[in-house]
Amino acid sequence: MLPSSLAWVNVARIKLLAAVVFYVFALVYGHDKYLSLVQAFWGFNSPHFNLSNMLLIIVLAVIPAFVMPLYLTRPSSLFIYALVFCVYLPGVVTGMLNYEDSIDRYLGLFSCFCIGLVGCCLAVRCVPLRSNASRSFSRPLLLTCVLGSLTCFLVLFLTYKDILSFSGVDDIYAQREKGAATSLFIGYCQVYLAYFFSPVLFATGLISKRILIALLGFAGFIFVFMITAERTVLLLPFAMFLMAFIFKARGANPNAPVYLFVGGGVMVFLIAELFDQVGLFQELGFYFYTRLIACPGLFVTQYYDLFSTQGFTYWAHVSGISWFAEVPAAYAADEKWPALGKILAERVLGVQSQSNASFVATDGVAAAGGPGVLAIFMLYTVWLIALDWVSQGWNKVLLLTALFPLAFISTNGPFSTMLASFGGGLWIAMLWFDKFRMKLWGHRL
Repeated sequence: MLPSSLAWVNVARIKLLAAVVFYVFALVYGHDKYLSLVQAFWGFNSPHFNLSNMLLIIVLAVIPAFVMPLYLTRPSSLFIYALVFCVYLPGVVTGMLNYEDSIDRYLGLFSCFCIGLVGCCLAVRCVPLRSNASRSFSRPLLLTCVLGSLTCFLVLFLTYKDILSFSGVDDIYAQREKGAATSLFIGYCQVYLAYFFSPVLFATGLISKRILIALLGFAGFIFVFMITAERTVLLLPFAMFLMAFIFKARGANPNAPVYLFVGGGVMVFLIAELFDQVGLFQELGFYFYTRLIACPGLFVTQYYDLFSTQGFTYWAHVSGISWFAEVPAAYAADEKWPALGKILAERVLGVQSQSNASFVATDGVAAAGGPGVLAIFMLYTVWLIALDWVSQGWNKVLLLTALFPLAFISTNGPFSTMLASFGGGLWIAMLWFDKFRMKLWGHRL
């Protein structure tokens, strides 16, 4: 008999399917009543409703739901749910509604996306689960993170001491310009403090109730915000606190991920109904619905429309590959290369901006269309399997909370950037080293 987590039809699976369908209908409603009316500039067109595209939306939505993990017991589950919630389902809904001929345009693309996602969900189950998952980060590892955090503090303070401030809405872009990285090293100090050292310290202090460690992690988020004015960095500790509460409260409940889709769907419905009446929902409409959910999905099709007509990159935009790969002719004279987000913003929207997109759009769609999506999913799946393997035995709540910022980044950045610049590769190295370290002075090093 199959374990409950592998059963195709049981109560938990039915609840997940129902929650996914509810979320999809909320996205359809939100596209019609909010996105196409308020955010049309970004590419959200008036929806084209017909029976065939609505049926295809439902089919593409429920197929992965049959194999998605029911339990948040592995790091890969966190990343899969982030990808489905922020990229896959919004992408399917927006793509199928945006044009009258959407099925002809995007059926092959989203079929590859669906196949890659299903394959990923099945492949990560090859790593066995351990019931005695209670290990915490070692003292040498925490000391390393503390020293790394303090080093970043010192370097960044000496670099930006004259421009540190809490920027308001009106001067936030001016602050971002002042806080731009002055070198590659300074850029790494910014992102590693905000997305690696601070999450590790804040999660450790939060879960183990070590106040000073938690405060140091929290201070890291605030300090980076005072430099870069990134709202995401400011909100991360509060989101991590909420995630820790959810993981603790519902960690043993196989239906816990269901509430992600139910809560997200309810929020989208409320935004679509109240954005023009309540100021709070107007703000949530832009920062939660448009920026967090709708745009990452939209970029899948926008990247396809641009790069399928002007030329795929065949991964020439990726650091390392770019050393020996030829720049496609369509982008050879573009000073923005290899910043695909800036190229798309200028050529599609006609603005000077950075349309940050998920690894599916940048390293899959832009690289080689549908086949590129399958190729990048193979690499992504290998990374998730490695992450699950080195994560065996760790405290689940601690690890999922600490990895939450990286899961968020995976919906808004290229795969290579996530590995190198935001700690995706370092996480695997750190957990492996801390798990198989040698014994010295009575402690493992």
